[in-house]
Amino acid sequence: MNELRIAVALARSRRARAALVGALMLVVLVPLLGAAAILGAVGEAEPGGCEPGVAEIPAGSGSLYAEPLQLVPGRRYEVGATEYGGPGDPSSGSYGSIPDPAQSYLPAHPDSFAELSVLASNPANGGAFTFQDANALGVLPYMTALRVWHDGRSALLFKRDIGYGQGPGQMIEDGQPYRLDVWWAAARALGVSKSAVTVALAPASGAAATLEALPEASPEGGSRAGECPLAESPEVLALAPGARTRILASGLAAAGIAAPAAVREMVAAGNRLFGTAYVYGAAHGTPLSDLEPAYDCSSAVSYVLHAGGVFGEDAEDSSELESYGDPGPGRYISIYANAAHAFIYVAGLRLDTVEDAAYDSGPNSGKPGARWRVSPTVPGWASWTVRHPPGL
Repeated sequence: MNELRIAVALARSRRARAALVGALMLVVLVPLLGAAAILGAVGEAEPGGCEPGVAEIPAGSGSLYAEPLQLVPGRRYEVGATEYGGPGDPSSGSYGSIPDPAQSYLPAHPDSFAELSVLASNPANGGAFTFQDANALGVLPYMTALRVWHDGRSALLFKRDIGYGQGPGQMIEDGQPYRLDVWWAAARALGVSKSAVTVALAPASGAAATLEALPEASPEGGSRAGECPLAESPEVLALAPGARTRILASGLAAAGIAAPAAVREMVAAGNRLFGTAYVYGAAHGTPLSDLEPAYDCSSAVSYVLHAGGVFGEDAEDSSELESYGDPGPGRYISIYANAAHAFIYVAGLRLDTVEDAAYDSGPNSGKPGARWRVSPTVPGWASWTVRHPPGL
C-alpha cells in the first residue's frame, strides 16, 4: 500500500515539493479534521445501536484462502476488516493506489478503504503488485462506495487503495478472512480494529452514493431479525428469517433468506413497482427489463416473473397468463388469472393492483397501483385459474 515510487517522483518536482510542504501540514491537520468529519458522517445503525442483523456469509468461510466475493447489489455480507494507516501503522504510507492524484492522498480522504487479496500466495514477493491481485471483493473498481456497519454505527467508504491481508492467522474469530482494510480515521470512528463488519454496495446510480441512499439498518434474517426494524427502501432488499415474504410497515416487502434466489429477485421486483401508477394496458409492448412508470395487473405480474428469470421479455395479458407454466399453486409462486384480472403470490405475499378493503388489511390498503396486499384468504370476488413457474 505504500506508494514509494509516487513520493519519489513528486519529490523531484519543484512544484511538487511546494505541494508536499502543504501536504505535511495536511498530515497533521487533515487527519484530525477528517476523523471529525467521519465521526459526523457515521450514523447510528438504528436508535439504540441496533446492528443490521445477520448478513450472508461469503463463500470460503473457514478456509484461509477464500474464494473472491462477488458482491450483489442490495445484499449485505459479513466480512473481516482491519485498520491501517495513521499513527498506529505509519509504514503503510499516506498514498492509496488509486491512479487519480486528486483522490490518492488518503489523509485528505479519510473515508477510504483498501480491497485486499485472498490469493493463496503473494505475487508481490516475487513480482509486481497489480490491481487484479486485490480480489477479495471481486476486484471492485476504484471509487466503489461501500456502506460498512460495525458496533451500531455505519459509514459510507470509497475504494482508493488495494493490498494484501492474508497469511497465517489472518482471520476474524468466526473464520472470515480479512477482505478490506479501513483507513484509520474511518476505522476508529467505526470501532474497527480486526473485526467482523457488515458491508453492502451503495447504489451506483445518480447521486445515491453521495446522498448515502442506503438505509442505516436492514436485517437479513437470522437471530437478530426480530430485534431490528427491516429496511424501508426499494433500493435495498431486506431479508427475513425463513422462506416466506413479509410485509414491512412502509408497504415494501422483505424476502425470506431461505427462499430461492429467483424468489428473492421477484420480491425485489415487486418492491421496484412500489409507487408506479395503474394504467390499463401499460407496460405492454415494452421490454420487461425496463421499469416503466405505470403497469396494469398482467404487466405487473409479468414484470415480477421476468425478474425471477422465468419469463420472457414481453408482458402477457391475463388471459395468456391462464396458460402460463404448470397448473396449480406452486411451492413459492402462484399466479391467479382470469380473462379480466391477474395477481401473484410470492412466497405467501400477494402483489395485486386491485384496491379492495375486504382483501387488503396491510399498509397499502386503499392505495393504487401494483403493491403488496395482505389478506387471510385469496380474493374470492371471482374464479381463478392458478398456475406456477416450473420448479417454483
